[in-house]
Amino acid sequence: MFQMSLNRIHDTVKINEGTDSITLKVNGDPRRMVAGLSEAQKMLTAINDDSPAEEITKAAEYFSTVIFGAEQSKQLMEFYHNDAGCVINICGTYFAERLKNLIIKAQKKAK
Repeated sequence: MFQMSLNRIHDTVKINEGTDSITLKVNGDPRRMVAGLSEAQKMLTAINDDSPAEEITKAAEYFSTVIFGAEQSKQLMEFYHNDAGCVINICGTYFAERLKNLIIKAQKKAK
């Protein structure tokens, strides 16, 4: 029997802020995610105190889209009342605490 898998990353993330919460699904190709996260890192590194709000929002939306997809990224921005800093922070926390290890695990399976 021949078996195949793309070793996609699947996860569910529930974000709580006070009495509000949002549940997001992660379903992505680890290779594409690594490439997207690398680009997001470049965008985020370029941000400084003089960066216009539009540039910060664009970086936040891109970072979120790499992880959660376009539709859920919009939902996350709405959840945080279009506060790009909050979206960057929550995506960074999710990456550091969970997604990084899921990507590593998927890459090991692919070898």
